[in-house]
Amino acid sequence: MESPRRQRQAAPAADALSSLPEALLHDILGRLNYRDAVRTSAICRSWRRRWESLPALSLSLLDGLSTAAAIVDGVLNRFAGRIPEFSIRITAQSASRVDDWLIDLSRRAVQSMDLRSYYDLEIHSSIYSFSHLVTLKVHGCYIPPAPVGFAGFPLLKELDLVDAQFTENEDLEAIVGRSPLLDALRLSDVYVPNDEADCVINAPNLRSLTITSVGVYGWQLGELPRLDNATIELDAYVYEDDFGEFLAGVAHARKLTLATFYQPYHNDILLETLSYTFVNLRSLVLWTHFCEMYAILATFCLLKNAPNLEELQIESFDNQEQETEANAEFQNAQWTDGMCASLQIVKINDISCLSNEMCFIELVLSKATALRTMSISLGDECSRSNENVLSELNAYRRASPHAQVFLKGNYLYFSSQMLIH
Repeated sequence: MESPRRQRQAAPAADALSSLPEALLHDILGRLNYRDAVRTSAICRSWRRRWESLPALSLSLLDGLSTAAAIVDGVLNRFAGRIPEFSIRITAQSASRVDDWLIDLSRRAVQSMDLRSYYDLEIHSSIYSFSHLVTLKVHGCYIPPAPVGFAGFPLLKELDLVDAQFTENEDLEAIVGRSPLLDALRLSDVYVPNDEADCVINAPNLRSLTITSVGVYGWQLGELPRLDNATIELDAYVYEDDFGEFLAGVAHARKLTLATFYQPYHNDILLETLSYTFVNLRSLVLWTHFCEMYAILATFCLLKNAPNLEELQIESFDNQEQETEANAEFQNAQWTDGMCASLQIVKINDISCLSNEMCFIELVLSKATALRTMSISLGDECSRSNENVLSELNAYRRASPHAQVFLKGNYLYFSSQMLIH
């Protein structure tokens, strides 16, 4: 029981708040999270149930509380208004309650939903009836087949699927294709058992695309005319025909991050030409190496087809022996007129200073007339000293009078003009 003194202290504050217009009071309380909103019950007796009459209340439980199920049940039982945000980390205690929650929430005008499970949870088909969704994030769940007559998510702008599994490709295609406002799409380790069927990703307003996967599962990138930023990370080997065709879908991007174990099916089938150009591309982050011919030619192929590239970052991921020699004469023959004409910033990380790598660095310095900075970091496999590498870099001719070369070696940064500890 509250003491008389505490009641006297709380009463003036409560009276001051209660004198505000109802709409303003709801706006203030609506900015609170569910914990603080419920705590207003302790202000005074007249506020004990005020939070229950709010028009909207966000409910976020991403901290994995063991009491999460009881909290959600308690809020849904007592609160009748809209729940614009529902986020939860599903635990063993709450997994059995999710279906009932989704059925209830489908009537609450939810705009943002984040479901995170580590139990391969099969979510209820009512997920397809959330027509107010603007953001949908599903981690570690089985997504049921789309019901007949599924009209889509007319307001959805962000879709984030991680460790999610579909029954058929068509369900993923339906969600993406029937979300006309979709702006950001992330597919990370999304699994579809039927990888023989094509899944065309068409999203006319998509600006950001991230695909992280073992393979492409028959996915095809359709019309993405407004694409600005694309990240493609494929763990499995992809072959020349699939690789070039798949990349055509991100040809409109301004920034592209590409990490894949590209390798030709036959050694005589190499990625040397593309039927399209990355005309908008300004920034390219490329995970590759210079140890084998197919990787070297693929790198040059991408650079030839990016005429307006301004920033290039190469992450060397292969510490194997250099199997093919691509000397200065060979690499110079790959250079075409206008290649890297706008290139200003180059970052090359984790190199071993193999001859092919150094030839590529020398070539870029001698050809890139707009270059301003080239930053190079040595990998753990590099056996050369910082001073030795820096001396060789300083000897290379530079096409740009403004070009500066920075080297990150063992705990030190070196440049052609200064030493920075």
